[in-house]
Amino acid sequence: MSPTVRRSGALSGALVTAALLVPAVARSQQSDLSISPFVSFLPSAGASPLAGLALTLAGDAGFSLRGSAHMSLENTNNDYLINGTSLRPWGADADAVFSLGARSLLAGRRTWAPYAFVGVGTANDGSGAGAYRSNWSYGAGLSVPLGAAIDAFGESRWRMSQFVLPTASLAPSPTNEFRFGLSFHVGRSPASPPERRRTRDRRTELTPSSAINTSRYPMVNDGAARVVETAQEYVGTPYRYGGTSPGGGFDAAGFVQYVFARHGVQLPRTSQQQARAGAELSPDWRAVSTGDLVMFEENGKIDHVAIYAGHNRIIHSSASGGGVRFDDLSTPRGEWFMDHMVAARRVTPDAGNLMIDLTRGLTATAPLDPPDHAPKPAP
Repeated sequence: MSPTVRRSGALSGALVTAALLVPAVARSQQSDLSISPFVSFLPSAGASPLAGLALTLAGDAGFSLRGSAHMSLENTNNDYLINGTSLRPWGADADAVFSLGARSLLAGRRTWAPYAFVGVGTANDGSGAGAYRSNWSYGAGLSVPLGAAIDAFGESRWRMSQFVLPTASLAPSPTNEFRFGLSFHVGRSPASPPERRRTRDRRTELTPSSAINTSRYPMVNDGAARVVETAQEYVGTPYRYGGTSPGGGFDAAGFVQYVFARHGVQLPRTSQQQARAGAELSPDWRAVSTGDLVMFEENGKIDHVAIYAGHNRIIHSSASGGGVRFDDLSTPRGEWFMDHMVAARRVTPDAGNLMIDLTRGLTATAPLDPPDHAPKPAP
């Protein structure tokens, strides 16, 4: 096999490996695909910068898979002047990346995010056609968002020339590399956007002339009806960020938590946590019944919750609506909620028709829900 063929195959190996791992990760979590051109610098005498390209599949849980390949910008092998063989130094890596900062990689909601990584690679330092070396490496970096779909990043990598721990006896000293580049987010797994598109499709089915027929979709039980009756008692209570009581005002999740607590259900504090409590329903308006919880997403994150009140209405504490109110899903304002609904949950009664605790141990803290950005109610 010629050196050119061997080099070309090795350069693409890490990217192919990452591409084969994409389906497995995409099945397990919502994910974001990015392409990252970069330049690497080796702080050693006479070393030329290397230009490369990385392919990254990043999940919303902070774990990413990355394949990359790079090649020197200069040819350090002078033999090619004699025998015509060009052997620029090159390398390829496959890394597991772990984000250390809280961030959502979906829909452009990204923040400054430090990360650490570990990986394996192969390289040729340009000294000869057979000078291929396997290695492993580790490092850390920082990603900084520049826009909705672009990040800048910088990282430092320590590369071991042998598969031994840096602290092992007679272990070689690791070489250091610095990498700087841009990440262009070009696609996401089918877990999020198609679901949103299907929600929009359902919205077109539920026009005023074809509003949900509650005789076809009856209430689950009398307990659910009592939940709505309790919620109705607080119509007009003002919205307050972080609010959990009628005296001080409610935010969306605080209102739902308070209402269900009056019926013996101890729900978690935020809409994201409530989206994992109780029984999961299809995120379809035709699947929900009176008393069910419906969750709404904005900028790739669940951040609002309401109670379905039957007759094509929801009741919730809405910042855009000024407080606790009913919203008709057939109105222009209601269409915003129909379009943004991404999850639904059901709490079920026990034999005594009393609600039971369905929090399932969801006690972890989470950021409070921000105000919703639905259109203001019509005058």
